[in-house]
Amino acid sequence: MPSRYRLVVGLIFLQGCGVTYQLPIPPSSTLIEAANEIRATPTREPVTVALNSAEKRIGEIERRLQPATQELCLNLRERASADCRTWQISIIDEDEINAYATGTNDVVVHRGVIEYAQKDDEIALVVAHELSHHLLNHLNESAARNILGSLIGAAVATTIGGASSGNRDAGAEVGSWIANQSFSRAQEKEADIMAGRLLFNAGYSLTQARSQFILLAQLSDHARVRSTFLDTHPVGPERLAHWDMIIEGTASN
Repeated sequence: MPSRYRLVVGLIFLQGCGVTYQLPIPPSSTLIEAANEIRATPTREPVTVALNSAEKRIGEIERRLQPATQELCLNLRERASADCRTWQISIIDEDEINAYATGTNDVVVHRGVIEYAQKDDEIALVVAHELSHHLLNHLNESAARNILGSLIGAAVATTIGGASSGNRDAGAEVGSWIANQSFSRAQEKEADIMAGRLLFNAGYSLTQARSQFILLAQLSDHARVRSTFLDTHPVGPERLAHWDMIIEGTASN
């Protein structure tokens, strides 16, 4: 095989591994409808919330989500990174809408998530999405994939350009970046699917939570309706259309 194709083939193989739960690609007409809804929905302003009040609200949502999370973790035991113990959800004093999974069982939520939310279902969606990254072992899978991508990139760069440390390092960096891009996007979609199941099992409304995706789209670039290779998350209309599929699938099951 020509050496210039090895990196591409190797990374295509990487992209096909690790992600189990996926949804069909929404048709263009559905994405256009989602984009129009995002543009037509009035924007909302944050309401200042004291940190201790935000912590109390997160604590209530955490307690409601914990039983469903532990049950789902046991069902995913062969894949979940945690041992299905209690997860730790904390809030930090930042006013942007952001949250992330970290460590082996921790989720960090920014105060801005609470300040922009109008319903507990919206906050619960953010928390459930990050918990799903733990349930699906995404943090460990991403780390392993980045390492393997680096090795493939370094090997191909050395074959093409010679064995200098500069070529090897540049190839490793490019390989890691390419391996991470589309896989990260697939993980985000998978975490949304699992979050839908968590919310449903905990008694939250997926329909009420839906407005969180509209809000996120309004605060980001919603001019495009489909993700590109450079995106690490699905763009707003695509993510909203996928959530509607999740609502429909959850209701039918």
